[in-house]
Amino acid sequence: MIKEEIENQIVLGKKNLKEELKSFFQEHSFQRIFLVAGSSFSKLPIGKELQELFSELGIAFYHFSDFRANPRLEEVEEGIQAFSTFRGDSILAVGGGSALDTAKCIKLFTGLSKDSPYLEQEYRENDISLLVHPTTAGTGSESTPFAVIYQNGEKCSVEHESIYPKYRIEDARSLRSLPLYQKKATLLDALSHAMEAIWSKYSNEDSRAYGQRAISLILMNYKAYLSLENEKDAKNLGGAAALEGPSKQVLESIAEAANLAGKAIAVTKTTAGHALSYKLGSIYQLPHGLATAMVNRALYPFMCREKSRMTDPENLLFLAKCFLAETEEEGARRYREILEDLEILPTLSVQEGDLENLVAAVNPERLSNHPIALREEDIRLLYKEILGGE
Repeated sequence: MIKEEIENQIVLGKKNLKEELKSFFQEHSFQRIFLVAGSSFSKLPIGKELQELFSELGIAFYHFSDFRANPRLEEVEEGIQAFSTFRGDSILAVGGGSALDTAKCIKLFTGLSKDSPYLEQEYRENDISLLVHPTTAGTGSESTPFAVIYQNGEKCSVEHESIYPKYRIEDARSLRSLPLYQKKATLLDALSHAMEAIWSKYSNEDSRAYGQRAISLILMNYKAYLSLENEKDAKNLGGAAALEGPSKQVLESIAEAANLAGKAIAVTKTTAGHALSYKLGSIYQLPHGLATAMVNRALYPFMCREKSRMTDPENLLFLAKCFLAETEEEGARRYREILEDLEILPTLSVQEGDLENLVAAVNPERLSNHPIALREEDIRLLYKEILGGE
């Protein structure tokens, strides 16, 4: 079914964004749009244009921004109450993964019983339209049936085909103004998605094709993308000149890479690169993309050494060729060279007991997609390398 959802997603903004959005809202007769976006929404190019469009079309909207990075279940519950009070007829999410995941959960949980925990109920489809626009290039949430929220400090994964966004807005202008550190961290998230979808136990022709294209676009464009941070017109996001020529192509290519990587993990789900990153990110307060990169930096060469244990070792050679390498080991070296080039990996301040906490926190269910059955000694070895930075 996911392949069908991917193929049927309706994309707006390929030609004339404002005119396409105007026609879309008129065609669907939306009158009360529940907007899930951060407090900086009105400063975004698309934010200004959407508010003008709402005014022109007489569309009422409610701006819900009471969520944090790594959104909490209670924040989603507040969103559900606000959506109900506002009596929205659709949900529009604009932002990074946190905004999109919050919106997905508001859509999914609305209509479920309030008398039992949402996360324990059987999910079902509803007729609430969900339109999303990613303003970062990393999570790929705009093209997955997954969402992540936190309950009592613990990460909870939500999955249902009904939260695969049916409508997506393409507009890469917001990537221009992202802080350099955030650009790098989100880029690494997309790269991890592409890599893991290729080596996953459930890798197939589709996931490999999406992953290969995503890695190719990243390799071709990441240096130019990061250098755009210093351009003089970086703040002039509203003008036509802000997205012309090579700059336009670079930003759109990076946005496409993140989207393709999201499609790839929609097919396979993530692997040990993510499963081992969650507690790591929590302990050392690391952005998600950076935590996955630190894990995959150790995991990739480990898999090369242990490829005889893989369900399909040919996937490692396929991945190596995506990195323009001839052997599995050379592919792992090329990946490490990219991480070194980004100059973002930190030296961790390791405390006594951290290693044991990390090993104990790994959820075996989250390792089920990995192509090697990782033993406790494997996990301990990987964490030792990650913590030591070697």
